Amino acid sequence: MSVTEVKTSIAQLSVEERLDVAAFITHLNQEQDPEFMAELGDRMDQMCAGRETTQEQLEALHQRLTSEGR
Repeated sequence: MSVTEVKTSIAQLSVEERLDVAAFITHLNQEQDPEFMAELGDRMDQMCAGRETTQEQLEALHQRLTSEGR
């Protein structure tokens, strides 16, 4: 299948399906990006070392960002 055929197929998808394809492409790009994978490893190491975020902290952050319109 050519790139043109893929683009034509994607154009026929619903918005939700296109968002799913976009997320899949992002995933593929990230898993093949050494810098991204190194950053992910660093973050996992920090979490394992006890630098975690509680559900309450995440909810407070979400509420603050929402109130700021972000």
